[in-house]
Amino acid sequence: SELPAPRRSTRAASSSNSIDKVDENEEATNVVANEPAKKAAKKKKPAAAKKEVTKADAKESPKRTKKEDDSSVSSQEKPKKKRAKAPPHQRITERDPLPKLWDPSKASNGSYTFKIASWNVAGLRAILRNNPTALSDLVQKHDLDVLCLQETKLQESHLSDPKLKLNGGDLIQGYDCHWSCSTVKKGYAGTAVFVKKRRKDSKKGKQTSISNFFGKKNATEADTSSKTDIHDDIDAEMAKALTPVQISFEMGKEEHDAEGRIITLDFPSFSVSNVYVPNSGQKLERLEYRTEKWDKDLLEFIQEKKKERGVPVLWVGDLNVAHTNLEVWNDGAKHLPKQAGVTPQERASFQGQLDAGFVDAFRHLHPTAQGHYSYWSQRSGNREPNKGLRLDYFICSQDLFGENESVVVRDSYMIPEQDGSDHCPVVLELEIKKSK
Repeated sequence: SELPAPRRSTRAASSSNSIDKVDENEEATNVVANEPAKKAAKKKKPAAAKKEVTKADAKESPKRTKKEDDSSVSSQEKPKKKRAKAPPHQRITERDPLPKLWDPSKASNGSYTFKIASWNVAGLRAILRNNPTALSDLVQKHDLDVLCLQETKLQESHLSDPKLKLNGGDLIQGYDCHWSCSTVKKGYAGTAVFVKKRRKDSKKGKQTSISNFFGKKNATEADTSSKTDIHDDIDAEMAKALTPVQISFEMGKEEHDAEGRIITLDFPSFSVSNVYVPNSGQKLERLEYRTEKWDKDLLEFIQEKKKERGVPVLWVGDLNVAHTNLEVWNDGAKHLPKQAGVTPQERASFQGQLDAGFVDAFRHLHPTAQGHYSYWSQRSGNREPNKGLRLDYFICSQDLFGENESVVVRDSYMIPEQDGSDHCPVVLELEIKKSK
């Protein structure tokens, strides 16, 4: 018969079962106990990951503001507007043909055509070094009666230098020469005037040397002696009318006169001042001096001269201003209002001089002519393409345009083919009538 299973085995089985149950209970207890921790861990993990991502993003790109986000959205929605281009400025380089306004052969009653030329030579020694006969060729070719120079850059010591031959009429045969030099700075400013000699039937005046012109501050009697007779076909009366009776070398203001910027010739029937107006400077450091002092004092000087003598007056030379849009090849360019010679202050100051009863001869005679300039930047190579400015003028009192006057403005023009400087000569033709 089959024996019953031993009890120990049953105990062992039940014991084993109880152990299993205990283990299961322990596991269940552990699961229940650890469940909140697991849930907490699950909650922490995404937060930690989010924090890490945020830090990484912050390293890669800066924090954007709400305004920037809004603008980003709007920029995606709307296309960017193109920046408006600056308005185009004028470009006048074509030179209009000028009609010849005066024919001396048609003058009546023995009148004489008197030609004055003005030229900024930008250093006379340099011109003579490159072409020793430049000035004499110029006066002969154009039959000039007076040649006014600006920016000679000479000192008084140069006038007696035998190598330069500036004194004694050697520079231009048949012309008397008059000089004004800067005494405050070497190689700076300076003006000169050459006047054609005339035949004298009357008693000759006293010889006056060049040194006398510099030694006296007041006006000096003109040198009326002559080694060479010029224009023998004119009579003594006209010869006298074409000869200056007085020459002065200052404006009467100490702050201006030391730079040698003015020479005034008093002819019997008119006065002419050769003037080199100060440049305002690259940084406009002399703009206020030029517009508030120089321009006003020059106008006062000219007005006083006219009042004192009772004859027409004019001033000529490099006036360092491009008055209207027709005097600048690229008027309207953005940089021009800050460029010397084209600033609103300089243009307004010049207009003020004209409003006082004076006329720009060239623009009066040729009101619409384009492309006629007297200065070109050599540094930029602007002369050949005619990208220039008109800085050189003849400013005349209004009575010089009256047909019944003894002196009448007839024509004005440039000589752009004359090289040697960054300026070219400008010319004024006057009709001087015989007295009745």
